[in-house]
Amino acid sequence: MTTVGGRLQDARAEQKLSLADVTRETKIQPWVLEALESDRLQDLMSPIYVKGFVTTYAKFLHLDPAPLIAQLRWPPPEVAQQPLPPVSPLVVTWPRPLHRRLVVAAAIGAVTVGLLIVGPLRRFSMPPLLRPGAPQLASVGSVNEPTRPPELPTLTLLSTQPLELLVSAHRTTWIQVRADGKLLTQQRLERGAKERWTAKKQFELIVARPSQVDLVLNGQPISPFAIAHRGRLLITHHGITKLPAKKP
Repeated sequence: MTTVGGRLQDARAEQKLSLADVTRETKIQPWVLEALESDRLQDLMSPIYVKGFVTTYAKFLHLDPAPLIAQLRWPPPEVAQQPLPPVSPLVVTWPRPLHRRLVVAAAIGAVTVGLLIVGPLRRFSMPPLLRPGAPQLASVGSVNEPTRPPELPTLTLLSTQPLELLVSAHRTTWIQVRADGKLLTQQRLERGAKERWTAKKQFELIVARPSQVDLVLNGQPISPFAIAHRGRLLITHHGITKLPAKKP
């Protein structure tokens, strides 16, 4: 059975198109097209980006994208590391006759001390309102304040300073960066890679796996913003918001 990548590659060959021709018309980078045709893009990006590229590529080749998307196979989810079994506490066993004598002696001693000390002090230790015969006040229950959602970190930026964005990848992912409306990069970011870009007014950033990268803007970490906005960020001197989706 022909795979999704094989069907795309065969359709491109039948129309005598090169990868450069497809890139020029669809704006999809050659490395993304190569990963699609070799059925490797599922290992590099999240499903939403893979489906988007397959749809764009298939429509350009005059293919129906729905059967191709249904045929896609996704890598199995990562298995979380199993926790270590609990360690049994150390139990010290006393000889039974000695154990019984210690328990009985401790119980008798506790009762005796309670009778001698607690009784005389009981009346003096009680608040005046709780003493027998004193008027009682109605109890007031505690008021639970509503729990506020965790706030995102704030940034302090001067409008006169340029924006400098540093990206460090924990795992391989895909990233697209625009600075002041100009496309700077759209590439696969390898694990351990570090990239730096600058802009005068704003960044438009899309990260396929926002939890797998560290983002630093002018020396201030902004990784929580990427996770909260699902890897779609509009970065300006006024703050960081979710990047609006472009109209088709």
